Amino acid sequence: MHKGLVMMSTNFPFSHLAEEVQFGWSDRPSVLLNAEMFSTEDREKWVQRKTKPRKEEFLVSRTALANALDPLPLSAVYYHGKQPKHIAGHISISHTKNGAIAAYSASLEVGVDIEGIRPQIGRIAKKFIRPDEETYLESLGTVHAQQLIWGIKESLFKLYGGGNVDFKKHLHITSLSAEGNGNQWSGTAWVYATNEMRLQPIQCFVQGHFDGSNYYCLATHRKEMAPFDAHNLQLRQWTLSDAPWLYRLNKDPEVIKYTGDSGFSSEAMARELILSYPNYQRDGYGRWIVTEAESSTPLGWCGLKKNPWGVDLGFRFFREHWGKGIATKAAQAALTLGNAFDASPIIGRTLSSNTASKRVLEKVGMVQYDALPSEDFTEDYQITASDSKFWANEQLLLYKFPR
Repeated sequence: MHKGLVMMSTNFPFSHLAEEVQFGWSDRPSVLLNAEMFSTEDREKWVQRKTKPRKEEFLVSRTALANALDPLPLSAVYYHGKQPKHIAGHISISHTKNGAIAAYSASLEVGVDIEGIRPQIGRIAKKFIRPDEETYLESLGTVHAQQLIWGIKESLFKLYGGGNVDFKKHLHITSLSAEGNGNQWSGTAWVYATNEMRLQPIQCFVQGHFDGSNYYCLATHRKEMAPFDAHNLQLRQWTLSDAPWLYRLNKDPEVIKYTGDSGFSSEAMARELILSYPNYQRDGYGRWIVTEAESSTPLGWCGLKKNPWGVDLGFRFFREHWGKGIATKAAQAALTLGNAFDASPIIGRTLSSNTASKRVLEKVGMVQYDALPSEDFTEDYQITASDSKFWANEQLLLYKFPR
């Protein structure tokens, strides 16, 4: 329908989720756009704009939206309150005096924001930046951080779609780091506000981009995975209530002996990990909590982790559940879920002296294809001085499925 209308439809601002989110950008209204393409509600909004600048602003935003939706029709836009929606999925629009950006996703809720440089934003920073978010002022630079935090929270607000949101109290950025050449950022955030449509806080994945003139920010939320039952076990996503037992699991030196982890010093640290865990929202999958299906008793975790070199199959269980075949059953369930998410290539890794993990990987059908000396991988682990001798004698064994 929009062939010839598109001025720019691209994933240019953001490096993640390019396959699930489409963007449109425009700095002028398309000459091919007219009110007949609009939904009834948008035609009413068009009529209500009395001045030429206001009408042009509306046309620029709808040009950007048409670019993002292409080839879906603008006529299918409707509203829930003030939040625009589309029958085919989720949409969001933002504009400045220089142009407009729009986002569309069939699978993810989205909120998008574009902000010009605001030299005076520091004057109101205390009103929207939480104390723990002030760490980004140092790590990212004060000017970038203040602009990003504001833009990201605007995008979270748009994704939430309800009123009565306090940017400082209800919107919480739990991780944010620079990527690439330093003009892109990504991380995690939570929306703590609730309403009749959202009964629980939600986690989001957030991204930012600066092109020298504007800050572009995107918030996305992926629906929580339904618990998966298999082999009398249940795999589900982590929740904040899992922090106490996750702390206990990682406190056992035998459990983390082959992991390179230093464990958690407190439940608060375990909670921070859950708050900032990006994998579910970014990739669609991650490490899943494993419980007994009937009692919901936590046994440990098992799941997949996306890395540049492949998708890692990992597992960790309380010692009292070792030797019962639980790790193998959980790994089989995780692999079934991995197929549903098209996660590949799946790689298994274990230290050469960890015979139990080697057996699990072999039982699920993986075969060893390589072994790395300790000096090739220990830099990726948090090895204590007391453990360095043990690790020096280890190899990292790599497993995969035979073709």
